[in-house]
Amino acid sequence: MPLLNAAMAHFENLQRKLGLSPRLRRMGGVFFLLLVGWFDYVTPPQLASAPFYLVVLIPIAFLESVPICLAYSVLAAVIYFGADVLTHPSTATLVYPYWTALARLISFSLISSAISVLVGERRRLQLSEQALQDKARELEEKNRALEETLRALNRLQEEIVAKERQAATAETINLATYEIERPLISISFHVQDLLRSVEPHEDIHPLVEKIAERVGDMEGILKNIRELRKGMAG
Repeated sequence: MPLLNAAMAHFENLQRKLGLSPRLRRMGGVFFLLLVGWFDYVTPPQLASAPFYLVVLIPIAFLESVPICLAYSVLAAVIYFGADVLTHPSTATLVYPYWTALARLISFSLISSAISVLVGERRRLQLSEQALQDKARELEEKNRALEETLRALNRLQEEIVAKERQAATAETINLATYEIERPLISISFHVQDLLRSVEPHEDIHPLVEKIAERVGDMEGILKNIRELRKGMAG
């Protein structure tokens, strides 16, 4: 597979660099097959010419579909047969050159179509892998978005709980100060009444003054609590 991937990348890069359209690429394949046929015709019969046809057919198989590869294989077998018959005209009436051409057609077709199928399957596999990677990235992005949403919800929940606690605390303070204020107002009223009724030289007067001071302290505390409650409400 690494060799197949490297060959695919090489031919694809070469095609991009040349910038050939499919039509020009296929015309070039026909031209090189004719060039190999001419080379087969002018070289001595002892030189095996079949590998030279494969030199053209294999790159074509990396770039074309199976039907196109089969068409090139037929053309290569015909050119091979023509070069063989032109080199030995006396064999045109024999079975041997036709049998050899058929064998070349079968071998060319098998090799080129097999390579084309492997390349096509590898391309589909690469597309599937790319699609899976894209899906994985999409799922990862959605997972991050869900995590951000979850963190935002947690922050909102904490804020709601804090506000509820704050509201409950403010309500408790409000009730407590209300319950304290009512008897404290009554005590303050009675203390002031006692201060007006008791003479300064009487023994009970200092005690009533202390009570009045304590009542004043409690009123100051309640005032601070009311200010704190307003701040919490704000």
